[in-house]
Amino acid sequence: MLGSVVWTDAPSLPLLRPDEIHVWQSHLIVDVPAESLLRSHLSEDENKRAARFRFDRDRDRFITARGTLRTLLARYLQKRPQDVQFLFGQEGKPALVPQSAGATLSFNLSHSQDVAVFAFGWNRNIGIDVERVRPDVECETIAHDYFSAGEIQSLARLPRQQRAEGFFLCWTRKEAYIKACGGGLQIPLDSFDVSLEPGNPARFLAGVHPSWHISSFMAGNEYPVALVYDGLPVTLQFFSLGRDPHCLPSAC
Repeated sequence: MLGSVVWTDAPSLPLLRPDEIHVWQSHLIVDVPAESLLRSHLSEDENKRAARFRFDRDRDRFITARGTLRTLLARYLQKRPQDVQFLFGQEGKPALVPQSAGATLSFNLSHSQDVAVFAFGWNRNIGIDVERVRPDVECETIAHDYFSAGEIQSLARLPRQQRAEGFFLCWTRKEAYIKACGGGLQIPLDSFDVSLEPGNPARFLAGVHPSWHISSFMAGNEYPVALVYDGLPVTLQFFSLGRDPHCLPSAC
């Protein structure tokens, strides 16, 4: 697996500098009081969306992820979580409406099973993606359908026991770039190349403008994360909300 980064405890008041990106991780399984508080932060539309989920686990994960996002944004903007307002691009990427006083605060989130990750920065495009490495996935079949020729060859050269890891490293890196661009399906996955060898740094190899940067790290032992952003290089700060994502120190 990738080398792990140091996830520090949540700061009482996160100070985000222009030359930084803050990355947060949290769990999506919380107790009933925590979920109730997070649900109270959601808008009417978000609560309606939550009610449409067929399975309870999917509804609960949505509530926790969206409620945590609102909690974190509220800290950066010094607002109440329920006062944060979103708008959505053509491909569904969320952003802050100008009335939320956050027109220049960029963010993105992703979750896989019970782990969620969030990224925040000023005046730049950001994309983040997390996936749990699952050995039962038909990695090589999916790669032939979606990866570039160079990535398919790189995956095939890996020892068989590393191919699942290599596949998910590649997948998260490609998804993070597409999310950062806000292009969705308009950007074919095979139109650009990323590195995928376990243990090596994440890199764009072809098809991406030099203004884009990529970083890859772990959230736990089984969850590779990729972060993509544009503009000048930044310092990354890593914070963990543990199993109480509703409760930042200054709010407890």
